[in-house]
Amino acid sequence: MLVLDASALLAVVLGASADTEYWQDRLVADVVHAPHLIDAEYGNVLRRLVHRSELAAEPATLLLRDGPLLVDVRHDHRQLAATAWSLRDNLTFYDALYVALALGLGVPLVTSDARLARAPGLPCRVEVLAR
Repeated sequence: MLVLDASALLAVVLGASADTEYWQDRLVADVVHAPHLIDAEYGNVLRRLVHRSELAAEPATLLLRDGPLLVDVRHDHRQLAATAWSLRDNLTFYDALYVALALGLGVPLVTSDARLARAPGLPCRVEVLAR
């Protein structure tokens, strides 16, 4: 079981990680959790890539449809808000929602965001996708 953030989801589906094959296999084999926020963040990054002409609209549409299928369980933000708020000194509220979920479930957070992984005082284990 693990918590996946949007940066890691995007890196895996785009093959942007040095260990993409490992993570694709692991996400299929494991139970993947995320806050509902993941869908909005993931969609927003795809939109940005299309608008910057870094990704064509057609493949982005397929990724928007298929990428979120790697997440098995989504969690309501309201149940994570108090813990996320308590992390406000070192994390954005968005990142803190993922951390709060990982903490609550007692599982690692998987991210490709090195800055998040280096944040001081993280109360959960973090696994970073290699770039």
